[in-house]
Amino acid sequence: MKKVLLTALMGSLTVAAFGQGLIAVGNGSTTDFYTNSVGIGGGSAATPTAANGGAFYYEVLTAPSTVTSLTGFDVAGALAGGWSDTSVTATNSGLAGRMNSTGGSAVGALDWPAATYQSFAILGWSANLGSFASVLQDLSGASLNGGVWRGGGFGSASFTGNAFVGTTTVQVAEAGGGTTPAFALFGSASSVQGTPIETGTQLYIVQVPEPTTFALLGLGASAMLIFRRRK
Repeated sequence: MKKVLLTALMGSLTVAAFGQGLIAVGNGSTTDFYTNSVGIGGGSAATPTAANGGAFYYEVLTAPSTVTSLTGFDVAGALAGGWSDTSVTATNSGLAGRMNSTGGSAVGALDWPAATYQSFAILGWSANLGSFASVLQDLSGASLNGGVWRGGGFGSASFTGNAFVGTTTVQVAEAGGGTTPAFALFGSASSVQGTPIETGTQLYIVQVPEPTTFALLGLGASAMLIFRRRK
């Protein structure tokens, strides 16, 4: 079933979208992105993402306004259930915790027509996890428990160092276009175009087997083969 969902998702990401409303992506000091590795005894939840311009990536997702959650962080399933990729991307800026759109201050969002109210959320991840498509593959079958991502494609990941994934809250807003200004995804709830993201976002650590664990698994498999041959 998960393979079917993932196939449908990846196909939907390539379908031509209808309409492109305008959105503004940059966040401020009250809506920083943080890395959280407390689940494995690491850094606190208040550690902002590194300010090195390329260590973290972000993708804006959208769905009909009736969709109000990302199904408990099962991002692959949630996308197949109504979410789609706007193709609006961003990277972390020169300030820790901040992100800026790679397309400028106001950009067109696929599948989010102008003057239309829709749900939106942002998926963020550390660059060592690879592309957006790679992260979706890894998230298929993974789960977030105790502040740690486990399972899915993460169990066989080849990245080095710590890796992080997380999503913002799900909000509803009207995209700009025509006489309507670009909607700022981060800001104050007083916006007449909807509710922006008002809080910080946690990117939770990914747990993968240590190299020694892989070695032990290999030794165990070899021992089983030897035992069977002797029998």
